[in-house]
Amino acid sequence: MVLELLFPGLIGFVFVMIAAYAGSLRALEVYFDPEQDSIFLSDDYEPSGEQ
Repeated sequence: MVLELLFPGLIGFVFVMIAAYAGSLRALEVYFDPEQDSIFLSDDYEPSGEQ
């Protein structure tokens, strides 16, 4: 009975942890690779209305 509640929660937790791990690896890969660009890391952002 307890296993019926614990097992789906464990599966969901493992899925979320794997997704967070993969996402953090991807973020680090983009951050440290000078050839890849990210919208969050662009230094040359200029507002379009300001000149």
